[in-house]
Amino acid sequence: MKFNTDPTFVGIHSLKQKHAAQIAQFETWAANNEWGTFHSSHYDWWTFPIDRPSAYGMQYVVFEGEIQTLREDPVFLDRYRRGVSLVAASWGWDVWKAEYIADPKPGQSWHDWPVRLFKAARSVQLFSEAALFESLKKYASDLIRQGHNMSYGGKDLSWLFTTGNDPYPSSR
Repeated sequence: MKFNTDPTFVGIHSLKQKHAAQIAQFETWAANNEWGTFHSSHYDWWTFPIDRPSAYGMQYVVFEGEIQTLREDPVFLDRYRRGVSLVAASWGWDVWKAEYIADPKPGQSWHDWPVRLFKAARSVQLFSEAALFESLKKYASDLIRQGHNMSYGGKDLSWLFTTGNDPYPSSR
């Protein structure tokens, strides 16, 4: 089983702490209908950890070993799912019903952050959250049908939602 052994990795404990603090912040934003704050804040590295380096390098990268350990923590897993739900709600998407929120509040709409949708979807895929992945895939597919671009940093991220074939395997 592969683990993140990079010396810059923050570790499971620190990742959980940062994640918990972020979800608490999400709860506050949602309770106050501050949906626009989701779009202008940076959090996806520790909220939706994936198996690829990012602007933070390897600090928040998780592989099979970390994912298994995190999935064994029911508190983390509930919080993780809640984070996905709240971010999707900021896009006007009910991730559990797999449909648009019927009466969205101001700010609950797509704000053209395909990399964030990609990271959320890739993360739930890695964490074996099939229902969440299918819901985010449905949302992304609808955005693509509407003509929204799923590229970021010169890379087309739509592959995750369409073919499932990673055209950038060297980035892992």
